[in-house]
Amino acid sequence: MEWNQQVKTDEIKIYRLNDDISFRICKLSNNANSLIREDCTQYGTEERDFKTYYYCKQEGVHFHCTKHPEIELGYDGNYNSNALLKCKKCDNKIIQANRGQLIKECLMLLNIEKFKGAKLIRLDDWYIPEIKHKEKSLSNYWLNCEVKTDKDDDTVIVLYIGKKDSSEKSQFFIKPEKLQLASDHKDLDPASILSKIEITLRDRTLIQYYDK
Repeated sequence: MEWNQQVKTDEIKIYRLNDDISFRICKLSNNANSLIREDCTQYGTEERDFKTYYYCKQEGVHFHCTKHPEIELGYDGNYNSNALLKCKKCDNKIIQANRGQLIKECLMLLNIEKFKGAKLIRLDDWYIPEIKHKEKSLSNYWLNCEVKTDKDDDTVIVLYIGKKDSSEKSQFFIKPEKLQLASDHKDLDPASILSKIEITLRDRTLIQYYDK
């Protein structure tokens, strides 16, 4: 069964790797058991159960000419050796490159788009949740409390304080073993909610005052 050549142009994405090489991802990249060749030109076949299955021999990555994106580069050479990449429109210009390394660079470039805006987690500050509690209040404020364990197996009490009908909050970290009290500067300014917070620990009292 052959691939249907009628493909919408706006569905095709070609990514620029450098001044000479661009690349695309074929439709076999996520399908190793396809009965259709799709748009893959570097495919292999495997016979199973009297059927021919197609797979991409380049992990779905196909190289194109950056100056002529419609031209897929032809090449000679093994997967992990230097290959001679040629563009038919560039006067048979030859680009020497390691095909396996190029595939890795292309996949790493794709990950930039995939992971853009991802949440950064500091593993050295990783907390293990243990207890959660939401305090009911008749006032105009709400209070949530979580008890966690940090990387040193010390207790971390996290207080979330906010105004009713609002998702904004101030966040406080109380570490009894380390005798520490801190707030998260990325959240709501504590001065907009509290005038003072006082924490009594085993051998001291920690007090913070807030002025608007």
